[in-house]
Amino acid sequence: MKQFITLLIIICLTVTYTYAQVGIGTVRPKSDLHISGSNSDGGSIQIDGGIRLGGDENTKGSLGNAGQFLMSTGGEAKWVSVGKFDDYFSDCAVPQRTATINFSLPDGSNGNDVNVTAFQVANALNSLPEGGIIVLKTNTTTTYSSNVTRLTVQLPSTSAVLGKPFVLAFDGAGFTNNSLAHNKSIEILVKATENNSYLYELSTVSSNRKFFINRFPNNNNDYKISELENNSGSTRRVLLFNTYTIKAIDDKTWAFTTRDCYVQNPRRG
Repeated sequence: MKQFITLLIIICLTVTYTYAQVGIGTVRPKSDLHISGSNSDGGSIQIDGGIRLGGDENTKGSLGNAGQFLMSTGGEAKWVSVGKFDDYFSDCAVPQRTATINFSLPDGSNGNDVNVTAFQVANALNSLPEGGIIVLKTNTTTTYSSNVTRLTVQLPSTSAVLGKPFVLAFDGAGFTNNSLAHNKSIEILVKATENNSYLYELSTVSSNRKFFINRFPNNNNDYKISELENNSGSTRRVLLFNTYTIKAIDDKTWAFTTRDCYVQNPRRG
């Protein structure tokens, strides 16, 4: 009988220990681990190693990458790459933070190929928790001399970036500028990845600020949101080239607003 009672006590203690909350500086912990302030050091935590996130009893969590920050998502914490200011600023209705996408835009790109993928855009917006400026920087400095060069950006699914306003800003490699020959133009196009996507668009007539709800033209073909044309008489640098403010506002629905806003270049040495 004594052995049975002893075994029962051990089982009870084991269950209690397994599911107990641990308190340091408190006898009434409110979480699995609750550290309350003390007079000696304020309840600070000293970590001599890394912090791992996202693991389980079978898999080690991630230590994150150099330069990443620990961010709350309202539930689980995660490692994120926070956007930088990089001296760019804008009067568009977006946070003043930037994420950079390095990509290739050949002279005379015809729009049939996607130059910037939905995956790249989603990754950039993952580093901008509230949206911001996505700077599209070419891998090499280029002089665009074809009649029309089209920069095509594929939008991710709306659910992946819902509620994050952003602008697309076209710039040169590093701290250089691309150039545009006389009487040539560059267009920025966006392409929806989801069938039957809709767009809210702002009228192009400045005296008639109407909004329209349309499907993406020709069943999700490219939709032009900006164009730069050089009529200066000579080849000129493209200091910066920006577009509408873009925001996913509903299932398969995109808003294109603030068409006259700008993004300012960082200083060029």
